[in-house]
Amino acid sequence: MRSNLLLIAMASVLLSLMGCSFEEEEKQIITQEEFILSDTSNTKNVEAKKIEYLSDGLKVVGFIVKPKNIQEELPLMIYNRGGNREFGKLEEKTLSSYVSYWAAQGYVVLASQYRGNDGGEGKEEFGGADINDVLNLVEVAEELPYVDHNKKVMLGTSRGGMMTYLAIKNDIDIQAAAVVSGVSDLINVYEEREYGMKLVLEDLVGSLKENESEYEKRSAVNWADKIDVPTIIIHGTKDERVPVEQARDIAEKLNKYDKTYKYIEYPNADHSRGSHHESSSKEILDWFELHLNN
Repeated sequence: MRSNLLLIAMASVLLSLMGCSFEEEEKQIITQEEFILSDTSNTKNVEAKKIEYLSDGLKVVGFIVKPKNIQEELPLMIYNRGGNREFGKLEEKTLSSYVSYWAAQGYVVLASQYRGNDGGEGKEEFGGADINDVLNLVEVAEELPYVDHNKKVMLGTSRGGMMTYLAIKNDIDIQAAAVVSGVSDLINVYEEREYGMKLVLEDLVGSLKENESEYEKRSAVNWADKIDVPTIIIHGTKDERVPVEQARDIAEKLNKYDKTYKYIEYPNADHSRGSHHESSSKEILDWFELHLNN
């Protein structure tokens, strides 16, 4: 009898220890440290943290940018950066200006550097397995008590627009999305951009000749029927990096499939949209408010 009781007690201790171990393994955020933002018009009441979080077992670097002194749960925005590898990675300037702008509007912003970048583990795949680095931000948000988990949106710029389409294709739980100067046809990017960009894509995706299916998988223009999240698309007609025809094509496809979308084109605007930042940001805010409060 005594040995049975001893065995039960030992089993209880083991289960308790295992439970603690499982609980620790379930945590997505590994580290958090304060990130000092520059003094801008957007950062007066905003703060940031640089984090490491788990994605496919890899330690990936990202950021939390949010209002200070949060009094109630706030909507989540997942921001998908552009660029590739260290080019276009999130740094102090972008975090203190564009990203902090959205936090100043009352969003908790989560953003990934994507795997392999800024000291993170793994290798970026430009829309391959690294899409999980975006999808897993939803689980990261679950660990933040100041996030309203019923209100989530996503914003992607340039290559981040491609990541946004891919996240929607993968059934990410968001109520609205915005794609700005976004890639929707990676084959077109490979064929039309300069030689240096071809080399980048060949390194991260593979050659177009041998891996055309991988390019097609990353190109929303081929599967617009899967874009089931209300999406606003913003593009300039003089975009030298992502031709405006890409935005027009995906908008046409979304219209064909009777999707909920809005397309805004700025005449003579380039990839960065220049003087149209204010108007495009208001369009995005209005779009998000409309679909978060439906």
